[in-house]
Amino acid sequence: MKKNTMAGSKSRNEIWYYSIFGTVVLIGTVALMLFGVNHRVSDDIGPLSAGLVLSTCVFRFGLPWKCLYFPSLASFFVVALMLGQPGLMWCGGYIAGSQFGVAWRMAVVERKPKPKWTVNGRGVDTLARARKAATEALRSLDGTKREGVVVEHGPARFEVAGALPSKLVCHRNPDAGSDFSWAILSRTGTGTGESVEVPIGRMKGFIPLQYVHDLGPVEAALNDFLNDPGAESLGPEWNTDPVAFDLRLHV
Repeated sequence: MKKNTMAGSKSRNEIWYYSIFGTVVLIGTVALMLFGVNHRVSDDIGPLSAGLVLSTCVFRFGLPWKCLYFPSLASFFVVALMLGQPGLMWCGGYIAGSQFGVAWRMAVVERKPKPKWTVNGRGVDTLARARKAATEALRSLDGTKREGVVVEHGPARFEVAGALPSKLVCHRNPDAGSDFSWAILSRTGTGTGESVEVPIGRMKGFIPLQYVHDLGPVEAALNDFLNDPGAESLGPEWNTDPVAFDLRLHV
């Protein structure tokens, strides 16, 4: 949880940085408009306001198509050159507005409630939907394009990497911020010296056979995690030795 708190504080600090810098630029531009040599407020206030409003909207809401970004940037310089001295006001308003737009966007994103569950980076609000999404992702693992499943609930994290039908490696952790609290799903009755090649995207890991599973045990482990993601006392099938962290395939 400390990690999440630190990330939130960093975002708030960045919002302040953008806001303060934008305010400084805007005050400097207004001062130049009011007290600069050979400047008339009637000529300058229009370009300043237009640059400020346009830039704020662009950097807050973005453009509908990515192909418009370069023409938009080019038009900024063209307008500045065409306006002559009032172009300085246009530039000042545009720069200040860009800072306000970014700060506005970050503030809105920060206020969005965090979903209760996350499955492969996508937020899910209910346990039923998390179960469905995670089960579908697990049953589609092929070790190449779909090489892993990650389920998160608060600080708790569940990971599966590999390929069906029988090359799956499974981890869970009640606090993913701690490298020393990982557990790896294991099985008895297998030779400790034999290793299996487990594919994960372009990489391959050689994992001891006792930690490689087919779909059944992993699906059962997923259901246990969904029912109690923060559980610290796990069954004997979970190995909590340092090898658990060493054998993560980092999906």
